[in-house]
Amino acid sequence: MLIGSTQFAPSEVLRSFHTAYQHEMHSWMNDIWTPMQSDIRDEVLRYHANEDRYTDLKGRMRQEQVIPLVGSGMSVASGLPIWSEFLLKIAAYTQCSLPDLRLLISSSCFEEAADLIESATNPRLLGERITHNLRVLDSNDIDGPILLLPGLFSDVVLTTNLDNILELLYSICDIAFTHVLNGRDIPRYRELREPRAKILLKLHGDHRDQDERVLLSREYDEAYAEGSALRDEVGLICRNNSLLFLGCSLGPDRTIGLIEEASAADERMPNHYTFLPKPDSESNLIDREHFLTERGIFPIWYDLPHDDAIMALLDGLHLDVGQ
Repeated sequence: MLIGSTQFAPSEVLRSFHTAYQHEMHSWMNDIWTPMQSDIRDEVLRYHANEDRYTDLKGRMRQEQVIPLVGSGMSVASGLPIWSEFLLKIAAYTQCSLPDLRLLISSSCFEEAADLIESATNPRLLGERITHNLRVLDSNDIDGPILLLPGLFSDVVLTTNLDNILELLYSICDIAFTHVLNGRDIPRYRELREPRAKILLKLHGDHRDQDERVLLSREYDEAYAEGSALRDEVGLICRNNSLLFLGCSLGPDRTIGLIEEASAADERMPNHYTFLPKPDSESNLIDREHFLTERGIFPIWYDLPHDDAIMALLDGLHLDVGQ
């Protein structure tokens, strides 16, 4: 919009007139955004067993028995890389073999890929690159379906991410976490868990704290060792609540191994849920679904862009049970 010789974005003009801005925003939400989300959601839920599973998930949400586990895919819309891209970005500052690194990444050997990178650099440079690739400084950069999480889950959130998006997002929504626990602090979860507490469990630590960060094979070995705090607390949480995996690839990694153990040990463990892109063939879909459901994780498949599908599905949960 050109006023005189100066170009203004329409939103800038509307914000100068608060009442008009609120009116236009309300009209846009009701007339355009909400119907669009409903259409996308209807398309997703028509496929396979999606509608039944979504109904079950909403039922667990109403009982306040769902805890989200947020992976790196939920940070992409805010400008952060998925894990494979993150490793390749760091590798650009080393002399490690890129063909070897790409082979490890394509085989989902992410711990080994991180080890290879570490062997070709020094701790200070590695720490700096991790921080610079995983930090968000401006809350205006936060975008995508992650924006809906504070309205759905205000008590307990789990994440395997090292970034700081969740802390920043919940803070600007005026429901800042009372406690952010990672590494050695995780055992405090049970003593701090009470009705008014809002707790973020950063299972793999934080990019700003090298001592608590879980990135390399030896760090995973320690974090997931028999009797470790992480193993005990996550095992307890998933046996008493339904997890909703968001932005997680759910391959054969340590976290999935832990869920598999909990499922084998407790046949009464509640169902867990995830939103995942549909595999490229029916055969692959059945194989993938068997892998997940054997571990108590029931997928809701989508064949649309990631952010569009996740936004619509979370919006549906918000309309049904949101705060």
